[in-house]
Amino acid sequence: MRVFKGIPFAAPPTGDLRWRPPQPVKPWTGVTTATKFGPGCIGRSFGPPAPEGMSEDCLYLNVWTPALSPGPFPVLVWIHGGGFQGGSGSHPSCDGEEFAKQGVVVVTFNYRVGVLGFLAHPDLTKESATRAPFGRQASGNYGLLDQVAALEWVKRNIASFGGDPAQVTIAGESAGAYSVSALTASPMARGLFRGAIAESGGFLLPKGDAMRSHAASETIGVDFARSLGAEHIASLRAMPAEKLIQALSHIPDPYLFQPGIDGAVLVEPVYTTYTKGQQAKVPILIGSNTDEGAFLIPPNRPSIAEFQARLEQTYGENSGLVKYAYPADTPADLVRSELNLYADDGFNYPMWKWANLQSESGLPVYRYVFSRTVEHDPDLVFRGIPRREIGAFHGDEVAYVFGNLDMAPVSLDGTSRKGRYEEADYALSKAMLTYWANFVKAGNPNAADEAPWPRYEHAAGSPVMWFGDRARLKLDDGTSRMKLLDTAFQPPTVSGTSRQ
Repeated sequence: MRVFKGIPFAAPPTGDLRWRPPQPVKPWTGVTTATKFGPGCIGRSFGPPAPEGMSEDCLYLNVWTPALSPGPFPVLVWIHGGGFQGGSGSHPSCDGEEFAKQGVVVVTFNYRVGVLGFLAHPDLTKESATRAPFGRQASGNYGLLDQVAALEWVKRNIASFGGDPAQVTIAGESAGAYSVSALTASPMARGLFRGAIAESGGFLLPKGDAMRSHAASETIGVDFARSLGAEHIASLRAMPAEKLIQALSHIPDPYLFQPGIDGAVLVEPVYTTYTKGQQAKVPILIGSNTDEGAFLIPPNRPSIAEFQARLEQTYGENSGLVKYAYPADTPADLVRSELNLYADDGFNYPMWKWANLQSESGLPVYRYVFSRTVEHDPDLVFRGIPRREIGAFHGDEVAYVFGNLDMAPVSLDGTSRKGRYEEADYALSKAMLTYWANFVKAGNPNAADEAPWPRYEHAAGSPVMWFGDRARLKLDDGTSRMKLLDTAFQPPTVSGTSRQ
């Protein structure tokens, strides 16, 4: 196996290239070293920091390959999470060594995040009409353009690393999964991959405000610029990146800058593209974790009355349906309903809806639920809830998928899992790695040594692969809640807050 780290796939997006589509790398003379990860893209970071720090000069990728020959090997391109505000392709949980041992070339990379990756502004929109790759007026999705540029680099170059450019699968978790949904809907990414894997995230809410319009994104951009005394984009480009990031610390919404409809990368909401059946015609492996919305529960948890008031504010005339699905008559009910609602609303429902729309289009989809938890200190409390009552957290499955349990990443609940894994965890990780690797190879996760995983069908009684104490087929316990949310989310009956 060989590892190549810190390969530039686009020119540094600094100076006049800030808030422009990624530009070609300036060729170098001779041989360049590829033994050290590049810095992560500077942003309002969530989670662990990038191992090599952060910088505005950050468009680098990494390759793990079984060998340069005989090949060619199928390729997994991993898109990191971080809420579109931080993260990097060099986090230990997504180290590609174990996939490479399975005969898969792995590519991870960085993309611009936060204000540097998703600022829309009228000045940028005007610029875009005369600049490739737009040829039309658009601005805002520079981070998604970075992802397309990384996929184009793979198409041009991966054969030199033993990879097959005709067998590329995109995959990601959290913001990476949201990105996968965007790429499957984007006309700019067509033909760059033949399969997709999405873990815990996707732009598949059927709400009118679930994906920001270009006009709304421009308004946010203008207001942000004026808060810094900048009337024109030239003034913002002249400011140090650190000043822009510091300004974000005064903004309550941590997800203010994120992907939206720009008229080029995304010409309409992702949900709309899927309802038309116009998404990329590729197989998808998709799923979520049982209690991964726990980190979204406010530190000051609401009372029963406050929780019910939130449901009424968010779901309007449909709040009665939602209250039925999330009862809060007792303190114990409140805890479980909070955990279910934050997981369903933010993750489980979009993934369920995505799987159903994919199935309705007649395209292959394999759905899973991850529920495995490690043993925690009995005195550990998270957001006022005993940790033992909370199931699988957001992101907990990534180390299992990559076979990297011994790297012991820290969960979003702030605890290290080092030394807490049992034999069953390693067996489950082996099974998940095998399923994922097989999907990359064949567009189908089934493997001779593991339990059969049938296609998910949008019909009553269709089972999912359940990753708990072991891998097994099981009916999804939350299907009834998903159906009630589906009714509640249908426009125009929904009013309230926008979710990321």
